[in-house]
Amino acid sequence: MIGWCVLGALSLQAAEPYRIMVVGDSISVGYTDLPKWTVPYEFGFRAGLYTRLTNSGMAVQFVGGSKEPWNGGSAGKYGVPTNSPKLDLRAIGQDHCEGYGGKKTGFIREHIAGWLAQDSPDIILLMVGINDIHRNNTNEPVAAEENLSNIVATVVQLAPKAHLIVAQITPYSSRYRSPAIEKYNAYIRDVLVPKFMSAGSRVTTVNQYANLLVPGTTNIDDSLYANGINHPNAAGYDRMAETWFKGIQALQLPDAPARQ
Repeated sequence: MIGWCVLGALSLQAAEPYRIMVVGDSISVGYTDLPKWTVPYEFGFRAGLYTRLTNSGMAVQFVGGSKEPWNGGSAGKYGVPTNSPKLDLRAIGQDHCEGYGGKKTGFIREHIAGWLAQDSPDIILLMVGINDIHRNNTNEPVAAEENLSNIVATVVQLAPKAHLIVAQITPYSSRYRSPAIEKYNAYIRDVLVPKFMSAGSRVTTVNQYANLLVPGTTNIDDSLYANGINHPNAAGYDRMAETWFKGIQALQLPDAPARQ
């Protein structure tokens, strides 16, 4: 009986982790108030998500090849964080994602197939589009919507067993509020995701926009921004981590991924 218990415990410990790929822009990296870095860098929502997932008993491995922010970002112009993160994902082999500061949907569209081939994710957390939409813009972001649809179609075609969660993106601060973001999010919620779900694809959505609002209102909460423009602070990122966590929980996944 003792031997069986030991073997059972070892079996549980050896369970294959879910490979999670975070895909997006600077908010997926977790940037704060670069290049000053007076607001500590704590890996954005990724650290809080990792903690929630592992505390729930889920074995995970973040995957991806981005070197940001430790390479200073695009051409080194963003600088490097000056603090020591409380939970340093680098130290535990979890600082992996496909997040790139300043990049648009077209960049993700161009590279997503290669990333999928390289890392074979089981779960993809996609949030991109804010860099396609200018501050205070009121127009329908048609090009970004078309790119996003292509990204989702590529994932569905090349990784049909992966679960793709597409986020309704966060807003600019109130000074730069862009109604175009609300239109983009409505497209994700009401058109894009329902189209793929109705075809039987493993595509769902979460609402990250609401996390930077005053609860119960449509008012943007500027106290949740690190740079006063678009990057959340620790409180904002923690709200986002909880939303991603609930989105993954809603998938009702087995203890370990099924792979052939």
